[in-house]
Amino acid sequence: MKNKILLFALISLMLNQKSFGQLMTFGFVKNCMTYKRSTVTDELTKKQFFVVDRTKDGTNNPLMEGATYYSNAKQVDASKGEIGVLSLINGTKQVTEISFVSGSKNDYSKNYTDVFNQMIKFFNNEQAFKSERYNKTEVLKFSKDKLFYYVFKNKETPTIVISNYKIDAEYF
Repeated sequence: MKNKILLFALISLMLNQKSFGQLMTFGFVKNCMTYKRSTVTDELTKKQFFVVDRTKDGTNNPLMEGATYYSNAKQVDASKGEIGVLSLINGTKQVTEISFVSGSKNDYSKNYTDVFNQMIKFFNNEQAFKSERYNKTEVLKFSKDKLFYYVFKNKETPTIVISNYKIDAEYF
């Protein structure tokens, strides 16, 4: 009987750990600009994200064309929900876009809210502006150590964009 309980507890722990592994963390958001391509891939693989496309075409934003596309879903189906990461490293310029797409199977709004609340606590220089490209949606902008963090909703999809240079006019 003890063995069955121990086995059940172990299986529950492993399943629980797997579900947490597929979420985005504030640590990744905060540190991703310090990573090289291999480190981005390694860090996302640890979180059980998969490389979907090494040079993504047809992105929502022309700046992100050719970015590497990662997803926490093995079979990408936006209607079911996913956390999608576009990572563009072009010489010294880096931009990472994280989209929290909620769908019929997965709702990532809580994960987004957790990361966003940690950003609010960590950064103390919040600014807001309206995006021309995204239908005058409000964009919150934070900066620290010459890195820029942007938070907005693309339609109903919460999105966080991180860059190592100012992309206000180019992206928004």
